[in-house]
Amino acid sequence: MLPQLLAYLLEIIKTQYQIIVYLMGVILGKSLNLEDWDEPIQKPDRKLQVDDLPIIDVPETLDYRKLLADYEAQHRRPLRPIQRRANAKHRVPDSLTCPRCQAPSSYLYANNGGKIPWAARSALHPGMKMRTSSAFSQKGQYQCKVCQCRFNHRNRFTKQAVFRCPHCKKTLEKIKERKEYNVYKCKNNDCPFYQANLRRMTKKERQQFQQNPQAFKVRYWFREFLFDFLPLASSSPIKPKVDLSRLAASPHVLGSC
Repeated sequence: MLPQLLAYLLEIIKTQYQIIVYLMGVILGKSLNLEDWDEPIQKPDRKLQVDDLPIIDVPETLDYRKLLADYEAQHRRPLRPIQRRANAKHRVPDSLTCPRCQAPSSYLYANNGGKIPWAARSALHPGMKMRTSSAFSQKGQYQCKVCQCRFNHRNRFTKQAVFRCPHCKKTLEKIKERKEYNVYKCKNNDCPFYQANLRRMTKKERQQFQQNPQAFKVRYWFREFLFDFLPLASSSPIKPKVDLSRLAASPHVLGSC
């Protein structure tokens, strides 16, 4: 009688155990059955991908004095400054210079179709109040008579270097600024790198990409690290041949060596 009772109680315990395992699986969202743990879950991580280096375009800077001397030697007459009308509607601030060759304002055209940048307008009319419209700051453009450079307040010649995508040659846009590095991104939808990554996606990945685009790396990214060379001064008894703390060139020049 006793062995039959023990067998009956053992069956009840097994049934209760299966119910507990099922309920725990429903609550935790995963199975607690040991048979399911025999094979590990094969979920590959994202593979390490190293993108190509960007195209570093260093803007060329010129000297307007040398350009004026070359023009006079070639044409046998000096390049005259711009003759402006007394009642000219569009004026150029006297403090404005060409960012490429440093030519003074007397050689600068207001090449903007009547739109004056806010910086120039405030310089001409100091008492003018700030406007909320961005027409003054986005469409204002000047042209240098000496080097034919067109520029505005966002001119590329004020930068040490311009980064371009190695696949589509478009200028990279800075999207993040951190303490030790800046992040640039190619936002060209016709970029071959972007289009190729889209074509490699499966149907399931395309659906996930439409719901959460941030989970996929399909565009070209580049990080510009900002290192201070002064802490790199050698404190070792073995002195290096090159002292990086005395480096006068741009960090991009060092990276290309």
